[in-house]
Amino acid sequence: MCGISGVINFRGINRLAESKVKIITENIAHRGPDNSGYYKDDYVCFGHRRLSIVDLSSEANQPMIDSEGDVVLVFNGEIYNQQEIRSELEAEYKFATSHSDTETIIYCYKKWGIKGINKFIGMFAIAIYDKNLKKCFLIRDRLGKKPLYYTTDSRGDLYFCSEVQPFFKAEVLEKEINDEALYHYLSILTVDAPKTFFKNIYKVESGTYVELDFKEKKENVYWNVSDYINRELKVNKAQATRKSEVLLRNSMIHRSVSDVPIVIALSGGLDSSLNLKYIKSIQDNIDNIQALNLSYSQGSKYDESQIAHKFSKEQDVDINMMKIDKNDFEKLIDDYLRIQKDVPSGDINTALVYGMSKEVRNNQCKVMIVGEGGDELGGYPIYTKLNLINKILKFTPNLVLKLISLFSRKIKNETEIYLNNSDYSIRRFIFGFREYEKREFWIRPSTYNTYELLSKYSNEIKIKSKDSYLRKLLNIEYKVRLAELILPRIDYPSMAASIEARAPFMDHLLIEYTSSLPFNLKMENGAKTIIKDIANNNLPQYIMTQPKVGFGQLMKPFFETTLPDWYKKEILDQESPLSEYVAQGFLQKLYENKNYDYRMWLLFSLNRWLCANR
Repeated sequence: MCGISGVINFRGINRLAESKVKIITENIAHRGPDNSGYYKDDYVCFGHRRLSIVDLSSEANQPMIDSEGDVVLVFNGEIYNQQEIRSELEAEYKFATSHSDTETIIYCYKKWGIKGINKFIGMFAIAIYDKNLKKCFLIRDRLGKKPLYYTTDSRGDLYFCSEVQPFFKAEVLEKEINDEALYHYLSILTVDAPKTFFKNIYKVESGTYVELDFKEKKENVYWNVSDYINRELKVNKAQATRKSEVLLRNSMIHRSVSDVPIVIALSGGLDSSLNLKYIKSIQDNIDNIQALNLSYSQGSKYDESQIAHKFSKEQDVDINMMKIDKNDFEKLIDDYLRIQKDVPSGDINTALVYGMSKEVRNNQCKVMIVGEGGDELGGYPIYTKLNLINKILKFTPNLVLKLISLFSRKIKNETEIYLNNSDYSIRRFIFGFREYEKREFWIRPSTYNTYELLSKYSNEIKIKSKDSYLRKLLNIEYKVRLAELILPRIDYPSMAASIEARAPFMDHLLIEYTSSLPFNLKMENGAKTIIKDIANNNLPQYIMTQPKVGFGQLMKPFFETTLPDWYKKEILDQESPLSEYVAQGFLQKLYENKNYDYRMWLLFSLNRWLCANR
């Protein structure tokens, strides 16, 4: 796990470009505090910051060059199955390291070319320079776990980096806010790749590589989750459960590979408990595993800490019971909003991930296992409700929908999405403001439409099946919400604390299989039926019968007390940059009507981000 950077121009780079890469690399030192390195020739300059996890030797440092000097590589992430790939290559290539996945990538590329990336199981952002072909590749993993940004300066030099702010530190380009990204953020808490929150900076899309040579820059999709969602497997529930469990266990085996201790983020819920159960059964060295639970010191009806403590002790794993109070939580939010300048923190949970990551680092650990992705495998509870509403809307005449929406704002919120888009699958992802609301308060010129943005992904699902509505929804989950909101919620705060976060439920082989399963099977007995069946064979009943508790429910006191005070002080009591985008009257009205909810947080965190990027 590392930070990568570089500049590419096959017409030649100069010393100024090289110095800028060094500045960029220095500004991602938090992503890799263990080592730094550079490579330069006439056409490229690569920089690297290393967080040593697998093969701790200096021979595994980057940038790495093959034995013949043909291929240069910088890499951020982990290739979990690299030993299996290496075994296919060892007869043909002489490896200089004992088990570096970086070196495995190099010889995998030399053997199979760019198609070799299809062999990888893991998370990765990779830059490959092929000196013979005079070609570079910028590669992002299938699900978008690792970020990779790029931009081009006035000279035609293409710069890339794991983060955005270093471009500005090195004065590669002027900082300009992307209004369109802010507009979409106010509804979906993020923006889809390749768009970013800054003009002229782009993000490599998940499952995509960018190919660069003398003539052109070309984007190539090498993996697309839609291909699997558009298939329907004909299996029964028993077969689906068995196959899913095999794939999940294989994922756990891969993600337990580490030369440093592993910490399980243990909430006490289903997914994190499965992580602990599997990793513990796989790891030979018990001292190599720890657990961490985060809870409020004053207690809460949402508190699962005692369940986490009980289960970890049953598994004979030491657990760090991290308790925070109101002041701790406020400081975490305040601290994180100051350091996170690449994207607005639409998901307030990110501050808690940052706090946990700092705790893991303070205990001299580098790897944390998280539970993200479990719900997408088997469906969220809200899917049942949305599916029912979708059926009702389809069989109700539009005139009737328009009339009944006049009597209730809540009904209007539901019907407005359907009437303006005819695609109710996007409703799941409107966590903030609807289009009609934004038209009322957005004061910048705009032709943007967030509904159309989401529908682009919904329309990629062509299968005519009984569960086609839910499949459309799932496609947006993976391509927008997970890739550009949930996974960055893990990557940014963990890497800010120099921690590698791994998500076993986000294994692409597991996702390929479960995405093709029919929803009446995956949700036969409610959300996550198959995952619950797997858990029934592995977890005690006191975990199975515990109601699902979202991380965010711990934050209710913050919304009711602290947030309104912060909002008033920073947005209403002084001139705020947010008022350049959102009408001041609306900002005041939200406060006066005591709408102390997630939408107030969206506006507050956006204002903080705008202040930080002035």
